[in-house]
Amino acid sequence: MTRRRPRLPGTLTACFFAAMTALPVHAEDLTMWVRESAADPGKLMVDLWNSSHDNKITLTAIPDNQVVTKLATSAQAGDSPDLVSFDLIYMPDFMKAGLLTDLTEQLNADPHYATHVQAYKDIATFEDKIYGVGFTPDVSVLAWNKDLYKAAGLDPEKGPTTIAEVVDHARKIRALGGDTYGFWFSGSCPGCNIFVTSPMMVAAGSKMLPRNGEDEVLTGDGVKMVLEAYKTMWDEGLIPENAEVDTGANFVSAFASGKIGIAGTGGFLISLMKRENPDFNYGLTLLPGAEAGQVSAFVGGDVVAIPANGKNEAAAREFVTWVLSDEAQLQGLAKNSILTTRTDLADNEFTKGNDKVLTTAKALSVGYVPWVFHFADMVNSDSSPWIIMVQTAIFDGDIDGAIETARAEMLAIAAK
Repeated sequence: MTRRRPRLPGTLTACFFAAMTALPVHAEDLTMWVRESAADPGKLMVDLWNSSHDNKITLTAIPDNQVVTKLATSAQAGDSPDLVSFDLIYMPDFMKAGLLTDLTEQLNADPHYATHVQAYKDIATFEDKIYGVGFTPDVSVLAWNKDLYKAAGLDPEKGPTTIAEVVDHARKIRALGGDTYGFWFSGSCPGCNIFVTSPMMVAAGSKMLPRNGEDEVLTGDGVKMVLEAYKTMWDEGLIPENAEVDTGANFVSAFASGKIGIAGTGGFLISLMKRENPDFNYGLTLLPGAEAGQVSAFVGGDVVAIPANGKNEAAAREFVTWVLSDEAQLQGLAKNSILTTRTDLADNEFTKGNDKVLTTAKALSVGYVPWVFHFADMVNSDSSPWIIMVQTAIFDGDIDGAIETARAEMLAIAAK
């Protein structure tokens, strides 16, 4: 029987407004917005800052799907926060719209910026100007349940090294029966899938998103190869049925339940499991391609920037400088099993002997992040070409048609 999914409603395209310019003003208190899904690491950093600075920061979590429009409308109204932390993928749109403060001179003069992870430098640069820095970094990896691997006769210390091995290992784990499944992905979560599915496509040689209407898009064998692997696992019942309609609510909890053998995830899993499920026996590896040694990752996480019409720019700039300091990087990030955004601090007292953190550090070095405009329309909206391609290929079985349709629609969006 074919399992059908409900079609999700489309989301409105975010509108951007020209930012109003405000003169820097010194003040004791600062306001900062952080997207809801990154509120935990954001709070760790802000609490550390507040513990040693007179200029206190009040942090407000904003639902992820409201950040884009809320920042744009606050700029128009002249009531932006002093600082904002958001998904790095929206930097191109925000920079082009003039919503952020130019930090070029400040960062180029900061010796710590020289060792800042290149992906964050790239995504925060527009027309040779820099508008932000990596704040609470993340990167995608592949997790496997070591106890289920052992029960299925697999080597519990070795995760999948190819796309084919993902399918093979998932079959063996599903053979354990009952409510134990081989693989999990959130089938109705656009952002989850670009984060953990696209790196396997890239590792297998594909180029993903177009920067303009003439650019390459979804090229190479990797896109079809990964979609075929997912379809196979879906058709064979290696994936739970509720994965089809999951919008990301179970992106982490499905694996954490102990009933899933393999799942794409992010480095954030390390600190989360350490706090909430410290005895869970799992491993992390790089997302694989077609052949052993082909690996990639999606560099994610949040950047911190200063809205162009913030009222306390001078004090906000102090925070940006602090984010790159040893204190913030080691005591705020590394101590809490979060990656540093400075490569010279990647190997530190908190990472020694921590194989999982070292794996995510490797993923950060091989990862990619697409520098494109209109990412929300191409990928993150509920009716985007990206998620419709994923769903149509895996759940309906029309892989070639899904890819061709997505290519045409993405190019039309990029040409705007």
